[in-house]
Amino acid sequence: MSGKFTEKINNVYKYLSDRESKEIYANRLMYSLTGDYEYIISIVKNTELYRKLWCIFLNDSRHKYIFGAGIWGKQIAELYREFEFAGYIDSHIKGQYKGWSIISLDEYLKKKRDETIYISSTKYHAEQYMQLISAGIREENIVDIGEMMLKVWDECQYFDLPELKFRKGKNEVFVDGGCYDGTNSVRFAKWADGNGRIWAFEPDMENIKICEDRFRAEHIGQYKLINKGLWSRETQLCFENDSNEGSRFHDGGKTIVPVTCLDEVINGKVSFIKLDIEGAEYEALSGAKRIISKFKPKLAVSVYHKKEDIWELPELIIKMNPQYKLFLRHYSLDRVETVLYAI
Repeated sequence: MSGKFTEKINNVYKYLSDRESKEIYANRLMYSLTGDYEYIISIVKNTELYRKLWCIFLNDSRHKYIFGAGIWGKQIAELYREFEFAGYIDSHIKGQYKGWSIISLDEYLKKKRDETIYISSTKYHAEQYMQLISAGIREENIVDIGEMMLKVWDECQYFDLPELKFRKGKNEVFVDGGCYDGTNSVRFAKWADGNGRIWAFEPDMENIKICEDRFRAEHIGQYKLINKGLWSRETQLCFENDSNEGSRFHDGGKTIVPVTCLDEVINGKVSFIKLDIEGAEYEALSGAKRIISKFKPKLAVSVYHKKEDIWELPELIIKMNPQYKLFLRHYSLDRVETVLYAI
């Protein structure tokens, strides 16, 4: 490791403002450098969600089944292996996973006893809950982990840092970089007590329509929806939505996406910028250099899409405005959803 790189790492570390942030930084950094997933597990085991689930499992003396043998179902079984799950229930996947049997719901219903079923899906958790209820499973025998994970993402991520409320102004101007379905813009409006303006950027036109309908239904006042992604300049980029590697910008992407930069679009003050834009965070921050240098907006930026994000993004931010204090928080049971706050 070169002396120059070590100096960069140490400089970022000095800007981190609490122990939790420093621990996440050290583990995330080591994961990026080594690929050893144990560093991610160290981060996850210090989250409130992990501890809450651990207590639920500990106090559940019944046999435990996981409903769904997908990504989250496998992750839950691995993280909490000490609780010895009885197996999986999944009507679309058969066989075994690392010694755990995967059976259909029909098979389970033939032999069911007084057992607990833990729903692992975030996308289909509501449908699966109703499926279990319709099959005669008692409500007290169902735990919806998928709903718990969504609650963290929808209610905590980007807005739960206590230091944010001390910097809340009377006329907040929020940039929602990657607004998706509008959830975070709606949460901002509530956080700002309805006294804010929203600039929402989203390259997917279908999502723009969803956001428009939602903002009207939620009676969001001042907002502007922009059907573009964020970058360091106005241009077009190739975008790929890969189920294995996640969505990302790269030369071989099949979808052409228009992008713009904040310094060109917004002339006035910005007080809060949130960025979760599939690996384009560095370029988007570069395209907001004037805003960040002049106005020092609060920042909430994803730092998990690229391995170098954990050192490059905080370094860029403190170069543009060295008055910031930095914080890190983690919001999932996996390597995703690590957020860097600059206050």
